[in-house]
Amino acid sequence: MVFLTASLAAFTIAAALGLVLAIDLFKGIPTQRSFTLTHAGMAVLGAVLAIGAALTGDTRVYINIALVVVIVVLGVMAAIKRHKTGVVPKGLLAAHAGIAVICYLILAATVFGVNVIG
Repeated sequence: MVFLTASLAAFTIAAALGLVLAIDLFKGIPTQRSFTLTHAGMAVLGAVLAIGAALTGDTRVYINIALVVVIVVLGVMAAIKRHKTGVVPKGLLAAHAGIAVICYLILAATVFGVNVIG
């Protein structure tokens, strides 16, 4: 349970940073690279901690790990697009954020003992 709680804490920070990034990107305000890297770093930390929970036998987190793979792919695609063109497509950003919110809510429900799957 320690891994899951720590994972939720890391994802909470990543979510707060991601919200600020998304608002800025939707408004067309440039963001600092360090801010984006901190968001990504906290997300990676949360993912590693979730994998740690899975490796200790907690099968409830498998769905989160699968969703994180999709979220990371979308995030990397957004970063590449932004690097090449200077703009992140809003649909790509919305997909990344939407799936991340779903993943976060499932993880939070798991940590707080709400049975969301089966």
